[in-house]
Amino acid sequence: MDAPGVEQRDTLDKAVRDCAKCGSCSVVCPVYRVSGRESLTARGRLHLLGTELAGAASPRFQEIFSRCLLCGACESVCPRNLEVTEVVSLARSRFPRFYGPHGVVKELARMTLDHPALLQGLVRAGISLKRLQALPATSGLRIRLSILEEVSGSGMPEPHLEGQGAADTDPGIQYFTGCLARYLQPSVAGATQKLCRAATGMSAVAPGVQACCGLAAWSAGKRDQARELARQNIQAFGDSSGPILTSCASCSAHLKRYPELFPDDSSWQERAREFSRRVCEFSEFFLAHRQRVSFVARNGVPVFYHDPCHLRFSAPGREMPRKLIKTVAGAYLLNPERPGPCCGQGGLFHLGCPDLSDRIFTRAAESALAQGPELVVTTCSGCLMQWQQGMIRRGKPVAVTHLAVFLAGCLGQDTPELPREVVMEAE
Repeated sequence: MDAPGVEQRDTLDKAVRDCAKCGSCSVVCPVYRVSGRESLTARGRLHLLGTELAGAASPRFQEIFSRCLLCGACESVCPRNLEVTEVVSLARSRFPRFYGPHGVVKELARMTLDHPALLQGLVRAGISLKRLQALPATSGLRIRLSILEEVSGSGMPEPHLEGQGAADTDPGIQYFTGCLARYLQPSVAGATQKLCRAATGMSAVAPGVQACCGLAAWSAGKRDQARELARQNIQAFGDSSGPILTSCASCSAHLKRYPELFPDDSSWQERAREFSRRVCEFSEFFLAHRQRVSFVARNGVPVFYHDPCHLRFSAPGREMPRKLIKTVAGAYLLNPERPGPCCGQGGLFHLGCPDLSDRIFTRAAESALAQGPELVVTTCSGCLMQWQQGMIRRGKPVAVTHLAVFLAGCLGQDTPELPREVVMEAE
């Protein structure tokens, strides 16, 4: 267990003390809206932290804190600006290793993300099993395996991976791929590279020694693990000076908060601050380099953009992806203004609380499908997988892909092919 430091303890105590119990968080909480349990709201958890129950942290207490998506909806409406997601993460830092429902499964997932070689091996094994097509069509494992991609025959350029990092003081574009784009769906990395070359005339360098961003570890309260992953990434990009492009909204949000991981280490905090200043979210980056590219899609194709929770609570986070989609001639954006609800993926939340996750996704999917999309796009790795698997389970003929793959397919073509499968291998 990672014991909170003095500053973190103050943050926890302040939130417990300052919560007005107004209930604003209850209105927007995805978990509360499908469960109706007051203890699963932000004010419910903060109340529990102020009682003697917090000292013992019983299995029931741990279960309550495990059923939080850390989506940030409560923070976005809190009249006292309480750092609820930070408080939940800090509370979890005092829990044992396998806390909450399906604790072993979540811990194994975190271990896999922490060891790239293990993740790569599991992906290869999964692709081999997928080729056999021996699992029933309704098998949960088959649905999970269906989102894995094989790079052969894709035609999409692969990311430029350096052995030890970028060249000394390289001012060019760097690429933080994230686990999905590097291992699970490499077409996302290839599409991002294709767009980068078209928009800037340069390829992005993706240091081969980069690690998982650490969001899963931080969410679980594993602060030491999150800090170690942060150090690896800061060092991996330390010999370069250019912008660090990301293709995952969740990764970019966490990378930007690296300085918060080192409250008691001024040296690493400064290095983290310099690193975070360089991080550039996907839509932000390509909007800034919009002048050199043009996108054309089949006329009138209805596109639904799913807002990742790590973006939807800020005006730029909501607006920039939509502005980018609106530059695609022929594409019709179904939700040009109002963001949709959380999809329920929540990092490892969908593994620990599969029933709650699916109920939350059902609300999001019904709202989106009522608008009649042919294509759902997003920029968050977790959201992308949640939507892909959700459409397969429901037998819906709606394509789901990353915004990078969609844009790359529309680049410099009059009538590009749109993805017709739930998982698209880019052209």
